[in-house]
Amino acid sequence: MSAEKEEEERIKRAAQRAGYHLVKAVSEVLAAVSAALEELRGDSDEDEGDRAVHIEVE
Repeated sequence: MSAEKEEEERIKRAAQRAGYHLVKAVSEVLAAVSAALEELRGDSDEDEGDRAVHIEVE
């Protein structure tokens, strides 16, 4: 494999790893925001139909 091709492969692998960690970090931030919003919302039984829906990102 040529040096140029090897460098392209290294860049591709690094970008894939960075993308994975970025998505994981964004998922954690969204979970934290969701938890904060739920905490701020408090215990209100009157709005039971408007409860938050949890979506898990894999």
